[in-house]
Amino acid sequence: MWLQSVLGFLYFLIDTLPSLLWRWGVAWLLTLIVLIYSFHWIKPHIRPHAFRVDDRVRAWARGFRFKGHVDSPRERIALTWFFRFWTNLASAPSLSLLSLIVPFGLYWHQLGAFLNVTQTGTATHLQSVRVWLLPGLCYFGSMFMSYVTKRVFKRLRPPIEKGAFGHKLTRDPSFPSGHSLTSFCFWIPMAIALALAGGSVGAVVSMALVAVTIVALTGLSRIYMAVHYPSDVVGGYTIGLVWCLTCYLALRGAL
Repeated sequence: MWLQSVLGFLYFLIDTLPSLLWRWGVAWLLTLIVLIYSFHWIKPHIRPHAFRVDDRVRAWARGFRFKGHVDSPRERIALTWFFRFWTNLASAPSLSLLSLIVPFGLYWHQLGAFLNVTQTGTATHLQSVRVWLLPGLCYFGSMFMSYVTKRVFKRLRPPIEKGAFGHKLTRDPSFPSGHSLTSFCFWIPMAIALALAGGSVGAVVSMALVAVTIVALTGLSRIYMAVHYPSDVVGGYTIGLVWCLTCYLALRGAL
């Protein structure tokens, strides 16, 4: 039963994705070009202000991370683990898996091997599953966009600080925050997909609140753990907003 469902889902992807990917690819390339030129133009104007805000927020985060201001302050271990959870939830393995589980779960629920549906019913159900490809397509596009923009802007990571509970600070560039960007581009489209699938107003609003909360906690976790500047997180959210909007507009006629 499971094997039949998995094979059916793979066939569904093979049949569906070609009509979406060319739109997705064009939208991704145009978005990347516009964002790179826009950030290069705006960077000299906002850099001094961004530095001041970064310093203040990072100082607040460090005080929040430790108890007291004595020579040997104690780390708030439980709080660090709390924020590490949200960082790990926004990791590439987690979001990649969720990007596949969500549409497959809907497919299996509606078109499992145990269901006996007519051909008309099958087409209708497949159409309702298509909209749940949006979060994954937005997410994978944001992952590629994070990789490229980091190497275009080449901003150095913040100085290494104590209090990340053994978290290894990677040496890849800092701007934008990839976790903030990709988390935004998975969870916000989840609310959009629910609306497209005909979810009730209450369900859509609830999903939107959950999405915003997860995205906000992800960004805060990157600042709290001192692996990103606050402006990296804001940059990730900004890129995520532009990419999600462009991706939705490009794909809405084909979903």
